[in-house]
Amino acid sequence: MLFLALVLQVIRRFVFGSPVAWTEELATTAFVWVIFWGTAFSVPLAAHVAVDFIVPRFAPAARRVLYALGLALPAGCFLWALPGIADYLHFMMRERTPVLEIPFGIAYSVFLAAALMVVLRCLWAIFRPPREQPDASGEA
Repeated sequence: MLFLALVLQVIRRFVFGSPVAWTEELATTAFVWVIFWGTAFSVPLAAHVAVDFIVPRFAPAARRVLYALGLALPAGCFLWALPGIADYLHFMMRERTPVLEIPFGIAYSVFLAAALMVVLRCLWAIFRPPREQPDASGEA
């Protein structure tokens, strides 16, 4: 949708000489959705930025505890922020986007979904059963 909106805008502006404003607004909103949706739902936790130069020096049990603490911190922050995000989205329902007139609370509701998903993914990663380690022969 983001790509199609931009292509349509380029065609309307440079081929027909009559740009349309709604494609820019749609592309901007779609970009926000792509970034937050992708970060919260699609990007593996291991792909997020991490500083991993001390933890590998600990024993496996200590590494698991440090890993859990490292996940609990962002989960706690996002959990703490959820009511504020919901309240702000509710407040922004009275404002509408300039061209498409979509309530900002709906246009940016992905913030709430992304924050909730980060909390759930962190909690899942903390409490899931440990993965089976392959034995010395390389078999699982």
